[in-house]
Amino acid sequence: MEDLQGSIAGLDVQWHAQGELRPVLGGHAERWLHLEVSAMVPMTCQRCLTTVELPLQVDRWFRFVADEATAEAQDEDVEEDLLVTSRDFDLYALVEDELLMELPVVPRHGVCPDPVKMQAEDADFEAAQESRPNPFAALATLQKKP
Repeated sequence: MEDLQGSIAGLDVQWHAQGELRPVLGGHAERWLHLEVSAMVPMTCQRCLTTVELPLQVDRWFRFVADEATAEAQDEDVEEDLLVTSRDFDLYALVEDELLMELPVVPRHGVCPDPVKMQAEDADFEAAQESRPNPFAALATLQKKP
């Protein structure tokens, strides 16, 4: 099977999918799918708020099972990922789902290109805080009165 390239959600994605029948001792052969996907995804760095290009890589094997009940029954006992056999199986949706699962929760540069400002100053905020009376000072004056 040849490598395929396409666009998913506006991204250039390279992927390769290959099916395989694996013999099972005393049973029917099992259908497996090997999926390899790579893409560069632009995201916003959560540290410096600039764009960071993140490489995503997927290299995963899936075993097909007959139905959802079989998948649920075997899911916790096997290491491989299970897919339900279906006439309308959507390989593009699987590629997209696998890329989404590879996205980091907090995208960021290893080292940000610009120094990150770690504090903010707002002169108006500071002035407003200084002009406001301290509520504890008012309590202190109440305690001093006989």
